[in-house]
Amino acid sequence: MFHGFDFDNTMLRIGSMNMLLHGVENPVVRYKDSLAEEHSGDEEAYTLVLANPPFAGSLDYENTAKDLQAIVKTKKTELLFVALFLRLLKPGGRAAVIVPDGVLFGSSKAHKELRRLLVEEQKLDAVISLPGGVFKPYAGVSTAILLFTKTNSGGTDFVWFYDVDADGLSLDDKRAPLLADEKLGAVPTAKLTAEEHNKNNLPDVLTRWLRLRSANVSRSLSGVEGNGVEGK
Repeated sequence: MFHGFDFDNTMLRIGSMNMLLHGVENPVVRYKDSLAEEHSGDEEAYTLVLANPPFAGSLDYENTAKDLQAIVKTKKTELLFVALFLRLLKPGGRAAVIVPDGVLFGSSKAHKELRRLLVEEQKLDAVISLPGGVFKPYAGVSTAILLFTKTNSGGTDFVWFYDVDADGLSLDDKRAPLLADEKLGAVPTAKLTAEEHNKNNLPDVLTRWLRLRSANVSRSLSGVEGNGVEGK
């Protein structure tokens, strides 16, 4: 049920152990260069992609899969990975992918083409903007989560936006907890006050997203379409 790729043996061992510790006894975690030609056997093989790909990784351009270059001709790994996820997903499959803000606002031809593909040929469901320090001390780049569905026929009627100001930890290099352990994360075991919400937006993000998904399913079942933008 669970598959993963990496070309760093240390990351493969860590990933496999992490899955085992979370009760996934037989994860398929393989040594593989995701952007190389060899990915072709996995085309349209998966129903869900969850990924935090490299933002500015090294790239063997000559060995990069030609079908990915056909989608978006670029040397930027963050764009190529989004193109890869579109290749890996079955029609109807969904993705939640962390990308640098450059994917959203970059002005190059490749950036614009990728955004066009997501909005016009697939279904871009949501953009969740994250605070600039969430990856400190390793990186200070501003990021966002893209949630999209592969349709190959469009379907982006509206896009849900949410601007996360706080994730429960300080946004400096220390990343120190701002709340008690039971009030951290997206599913805290204790209810947050309004003041505490200002230090951890994640439960609100999840609640609003699930509410939106439920409303969309209800509209689909009743044949009613809706348009609009909701978010913080």
